[in-house]
Parts: sequence; C-alpha cells; structure tokens
Amino acid sequence: MKFIIDLVFGKLARSLDGYKTTIGGIGLIMVGITGLIGHYWPDVGLPDMDVETSLGYVAGGFTALGLGGKLEKARASDKTG
Repeated sequence: MKFIIDLVFGKLARSLDGYKTTIGGIGLIMVGITGLIGHYWPDVGLPDMDVETSLGYVAGGFTALGLGGKLEKARASDKTG
C-alpha cells in the first residue's frame, strides 16, 4: 500500500515541479486575507485572526513567491550555462 501511495504522490509532486512554491505562496496570502476579513467583519463566519498574524501570513506568502521566482531563474541559468 505504501508503494502505491508513494508512486501516486511522487508522480503528483513531479508534475507540480516548479509550481509548488507558487501554490504555497498564494495559499499563505489567501490565509492572511481570510484572517483579515474575519477580523474586520466577524459576522461573516470566517475564523478570527489578529491583524499581526494575518499580515505575517501575507508577508510570508510574498516571500515564498519571491524565493520561488529566484529559484526558477537560477535553475534556468544552470540549464543554459
């Protein structure tokens, strides 16, 4: 069973290679925005998160996006050089 799970998730990870950091960064940004919406409009039903934590998630998401872009540039220069 473990072999099948490793095979499926390994194939999924290889197919998402180059997009995983972008997906994670966008996810962190969305968590931060959701936390801010939940904080300022508590009757919406979203989880309440303090502003500092929400902004931390947003900043972390932008950091992940920036690092992912630099990693892709480095990979591209290694392949051409």
